[in-house]
Amino acid sequence: MVSIRISPAKGDNLFSNYGLLVLVGFAAVAAVVWGPHSFPDALRIPVGNAFEVGFSSFAETAPWAYEPFAAFLEQTFEGLLTTLSSISPVILSSAVVLAVAHFRGVKLAGLTVLLFAWVVLSGFWDYTVETIAFMLVAVAAAFVLGILVGLIGSFGPRINAVVRLLLDAMQAFPAFAYLVPVVFLFGMGNAAALVVTVIWALPPLARMTSVGLRNVSPEVVEAATSLGTSRSQLLFGVKLPMAEPSIRAGSNQMIMYAIAMATMAAMVGAAGLGAPIWSGLNRLAFGDALQAGVALVLVAVIIDRASSPRTVKRSTIIQRDGSLSWRKRLRGLFRAPYGSAQICLALFLLTVFASQVLRGRWQYFSDPPWGVPLRLREPVEAAVFWATTTWGPFLDSLSGLIQTYGLNLLGSFFAATPWVVVVAVTAAIGILTIGKVQGLFLGLGVAFIGCLGMWESTVLTLTVVTVALVLVILIGFPLGVLMAMNDTAAAIIRPVLDVMQTLPIYLLIIPAVMLLGVGEVAAVLATFIAAVPPMIRFTNAGLRGADNEVIEAAQIFGARPGQILRQIRIPMGLQTMMVGLNQALLLALAMAVVSAMIGAPGLGANILTSVNRALLGTGMEAGIAMFLLGVVLDRLFNGCARFVASAQHASMTKVARKPNDETSSVPATRATAPSH
Repeated sequence: MVSIRISPAKGDNLFSNYGLLVLVGFAAVAAVVWGPHSFPDALRIPVGNAFEVGFSSFAETAPWAYEPFAAFLEQTFEGLLTTLSSISPVILSSAVVLAVAHFRGVKLAGLTVLLFAWVVLSGFWDYTVETIAFMLVAVAAAFVLGILVGLIGSFGPRINAVVRLLLDAMQAFPAFAYLVPVVFLFGMGNAAALVVTVIWALPPLARMTSVGLRNVSPEVVEAATSLGTSRSQLLFGVKLPMAEPSIRAGSNQMIMYAIAMATMAAMVGAAGLGAPIWSGLNRLAFGDALQAGVALVLVAVIIDRASSPRTVKRSTIIQRDGSLSWRKRLRGLFRAPYGSAQICLALFLLTVFASQVLRGRWQYFSDPPWGVPLRLREPVEAAVFWATTTWGPFLDSLSGLIQTYGLNLLGSFFAATPWVVVVAVTAAIGILTIGKVQGLFLGLGVAFIGCLGMWESTVLTLTVVTVALVLVILIGFPLGVLMAMNDTAAAIIRPVLDVMQTLPIYLLIIPAVMLLGVGEVAAVLATFIAAVPPMIRFTNAGLRGADNEVIEAAQIFGARPGQILRQIRIPMGLQTMMVGLNQALLLALAMAVVSAMIGAPGLGANILTSVNRALLGTGMEAGIAMFLLGVVLDRLFNGCARFVASAQHASMTKVARKPNDETSSVPATRATAPSH
């Protein structure tokens, strides 16, 4: 007979953990009987006070370590903004459009024209110029620092391990929590916004630079060294050119991170399109916020496409020979008749000539004679009025249902669960799924959240996130199944998902407030809107990725579509769907601070209050607690997913081997017969 043993965690035996699990269970029972429900104040560690003392001492004794860098960034931004503002808007916009057309294609140039038209008609020209200047300065600084950090990480395995650990911590730390220490050191304004944008955008480029340099072929390095090249020649002549694809990919991610943080940094006084967005959200003027958000999305899409390392299909007007070096291409720009450069240069000169001959107020996009004809405030307000009057009773019933049977019920359960039980259960699940050491560390991480004084806030955040994830499963999974089973539905749903994932997450609170007002239920809806797209996408991908040969075999034996879905597609796509649910979990945690703007309690509210009032201690404690909560949930989720996958694989293996077991039990003469 074939014996099968499931090993949920590498190197661990499930049965060898029973002794430790019994102790954990005994501690949990003792906590239920005798222990307190809330985390005791005696175990509180004043981490926030330590941060305040440390940062205050650093600000008083070492301003030379950070003020010159911040001053340089701010002065560079002001100078660049002054230069861009002095250029005629017609000339500046035409130069950008023609440059995009020459280097990236007519389609992207058309999208750039749409951006400028939207900006001018909405009255956001000045904000857009500020965003361009802000991005140029922040991206340039992040590029230089990211390359340097990546170079340091490529020096050796030990240095790379330290750098990678630092980058992991930087990317796992909540984005909004970065604003707290920066405001404490620099105050409100563009200096703080530029510094925090550079810090947040640096890790992707540093990581990809290190990966690219470490993946350079050792044979190539040895060949170059044998020819007598110096270290600088080896770096700039061999390693960096060969690592260029990785650096390009990291640069693209760095730019997208910078756009995201530049908009968030509007909370601390950053210039640009983020200012009207946050102003509209604070005033509950959702039409104004949405109008600026559309402009920001167009900017992000254009920058993403322009900086993407992918090969872009160009039109015949601007097609170039990609096999030529940049020197030969530069020399040949003006040789061929009617080449790309000649056409773009001629159009640019024509635009400059027309702007000088046809002078008028129409050239001043910040104050055009036609005013601001495009406003979304009235249509959005009309949509809100129609939704509340038409769906009012249904929305009230839905809100009451979520509040009563979701938030209140789950919140009461979490609040009534002793903290020792939570720590013990976390450690036990970790031991079963990912190993003894990792499980114990997860339990200690949960306990440290209580030591930070953030236990109650974490419970509130976990309540909102859990209810939102339940809605994600109940709604996202059926929609993913519908996309997988119906191509027409997939064609309709996919563009909606693209829009939902392109919009900045803080704009997703607009439909929630429009439908449900402010409060915890609206926060749940906003979190659901942000978290549901990956669940739908990965469910669709998992079901469509099932093995066609297995499906055809089932159809031959007369299996119905429902049976194929339940017994073949879902089991085979389970791992992919679990990845989608994991991504939904991380997005739900990322929405904690944003949803706090509309009434969500918990860690997000603590971080938001800390940013507005420059409370460094509370902000750092809440940020660390959010970081630990995300790490614990992510590790537990991945461990449980691997456990389920291994159990499913073992079950399928047992079923597959069962006929062989029966064959092996008959006499040897028959067992040696070929199996068909």
